[in-house]
Amino acid sequence: MKALVLKSNGGIENLEYTDIAGPELSLKDALIKVEATSVNRVDIVVRNGYPGQQTPMPHILGGDIAGKAVMGGRGVDFEKNKRFVAYPLIWCGSCQLCYEGKENLCLNWKYFGMHVHGGYATFAKVPKQNLIPLPDNVSYEEGAALGVAGLTAYHGLKTVAALKSGEVFMIWGGSGGMGTIAVQIAKMLGATVIATCGKDEKKSILKELGADHVFNHYTDDVKTEVLKLYPNGVDVVMDYVGPKTFQQSFDMTKKGGKIILCGILTGRETNFSIHQTYLRHISIHGINLGTKAEMEELIGLVAAGKLKPYIGKVLDLKDGAEGHRLMESGEVTGKIILKPEVTNDYSEYEGKLF
Repeated sequence: MKALVLKSNGGIENLEYTDIAGPELSLKDALIKVEATSVNRVDIVVRNGYPGQQTPMPHILGGDIAGKAVMGGRGVDFEKNKRFVAYPLIWCGSCQLCYEGKENLCLNWKYFGMHVHGGYATFAKVPKQNLIPLPDNVSYEEGAALGVAGLTAYHGLKTVAALKSGEVFMIWGGSGGMGTIAVQIAKMLGATVIATCGKDEKKSILKELGADHVFNHYTDDVKTEVLKLYPNGVDVVMDYVGPKTFQQSFDMTKKGGKIILCGILTGRETNFSIHQTYLRHISIHGINLGTKAEMEELIGLVAAGKLKPYIGKVLDLKDGAEGHRLMESGEVTGKIILKPEVTNDYSEYEGKLF
């Protein structure tokens, strides 16, 4: 099969579009013909070298997998060519947190594109438990926008922050794949939305998506402007930037407010005032994706027309290195989607007992 493989950690020159052996299926796996995947910030981090992890090379990135089932193991009941998306995290089902229904917190978790091969390929191996039907009125491209970025935003705002109507929500980098869906989710929940972006031409798009106030985080004094609007601070701040913005996020959070952390773009460590945390009753939550049930809810909201992933660029998979460049440069608003080549050649699997 064709795949965009990571040959070694480093820059985009280490991504190569080439032929690679297809995945080996077990009895509980489905073979998915990938129709769309997407570029996520975590792909950049894994490409550069994920802290504390040794990734065997060559490696296939891509936490988002949307496509059709073409083959399955004996333990997999499926309708051939049925449309699916994959829940991005593989859980063990046997640890205490899995027993508690918290598969997103599984102690033995594996993540597509990080621990196992992901969606940057013609085919992907997906455990039966990870398959989620994709409604006919939700495109593969939209489905590929909902697994990593969409689920993180939905879990963070609806479940962890429990964002309510009338509250004020602020997000750094609102013009990215996660930001554009987070703005919509917050607005759907009835919140006032503040977002930032790095280019003035993106401001109008964010306002169309529902943002009430938009600032340029390079040219505006974001903290000062936000505190002019809300002197007591905001209810919820979502921050995936890291140390570069954390202190401002902390300063903008009101008494009793919440900070949602979901990224390490500018590093892993920061300083903050512990006593200010308890004096102001500030809650700091780290999040990583969400549950499969939440992803099903999110897909249902898209199917019902209540949310719509904002897709800024669609590229052929062979041009995935350009997708990485575009994400790192901040040139694209919304999700960057990669489309593998069209094929009906499953000869590699013919005669195998599945």
